[in-house]
Amino acid sequence: MVEALQFVGYRIGKQNFAVEIHRLYEVLSYSPVTPMPGAPPFLEGMIDLRGELVPIIDLRKKLGEQDLCYEMQTRILVVRMFQQKLGFIVDSADQVYMVPLESILPPPESSQWILAVIKQQNELLMVLDLEKLLTETEQIGMKSLQLPTMKS
Repeated sequence: MVEALQFVGYRIGKQNFAVEIHRLYEVLSYSPVTPMPGAPPFLEGMIDLRGELVPIIDLRKKLGEQDLCYEMQTRILVVRMFQQKLGFIVDSADQVYMVPLESILPPPESSQWILAVIKQQNELLMVLDLEKLLTETEQIGMKSLQLPTMKS
């Protein structure tokens, strides 16, 4: 039996990415985010997810994407990060991939945010190291907001 891991694919601009399915709570259709006064610049704001406040980061901005528009396929990926739920705005999220272990490759040495590269048919999907996306200063900024911690 071939061992495989599950990932959910998503897109930012022309680049394909994937997140480990065990880190993902859910994929939401985009809805407006409530801004937070005094929040760090990378933090778009918060959403109310069934009574729980979830901070939202526009991953497109964080990765330097220039053409930002909210369309029908724009999604919010709600993931587990830093012991809490956090949402990332992405251009689209498409499907679940069953990836054999031999198709998961180490990242290029020069990449600071890439955890692995997945070879999936004729395309490559980047798996981001979510904890490294935010600098230490940004992490401190998030903690200083005293955001709600993850519910058990």
